[in-house]
Amino acid sequence: MPAYNSIFTEEKYYTLCGMPVMNFFQNKPPTMDSSLLKNANLKELELDIIDEALIYFRANVLFKNFPIKSDADKLLIYISVFISKCLEVAYSYSNEYEKAKIYIKNLIEDCEWTPNLKSHFLNNLLNVQNSEVNELQNFLKSIRKETVSRLIYILYDSESKTLDLKYWLGYARKKFLGYDFPTTRIR
Repeated sequence: MPAYNSIFTEEKYYTLCGMPVMNFFQNKPPTMDSSLLKNANLKELELDIIDEALIYFRANVLFKNFPIKSDADKLLIYISVFISKCLEVAYSYSNEYEKAKIYIKNLIEDCEWTPNLKSHFLNNLLNVQNSEVNELQNFLKSIRKETVSRLIYILYDSESKTLDLKYWLGYARKKFLGYDFPTTRIR
């Protein structure tokens, strides 16, 4: 069974250092109703790349290979690695919900990419253009912020938080493609 690649392949996106700059909804609860997803084509739903990463994360994290078929897959990889880091922090503080939320929100700043950090996995996916670095950093920060918002909603603010928390934290020790954020400091 192949990994789940992005469905956002048909459009050409503006890119920064080879990373597509894709529109996404802000302040939106995630679309995670599995019955809705089983009966519909994902392209027909009002999804964005963050929803797609959240939907596919638990399946994709199990694969050792992920072929990049479009520029959107690069962003899907980035968001999936970030989700993995968030789950690692949530698992570390699984009995302290409020503390976990604070530390997950801190990842927005702690997981900043910089081309000077040679060990960062994102350097393998990008063609760094110095003139585009600041704009890309701002875009990735906005992606991290919205991802954190939706993931906290899934883990802690949804109606069935214990069920969701259990089935999400089971993936806390899985690294998507073995990637990790080297700049992250877990407190």
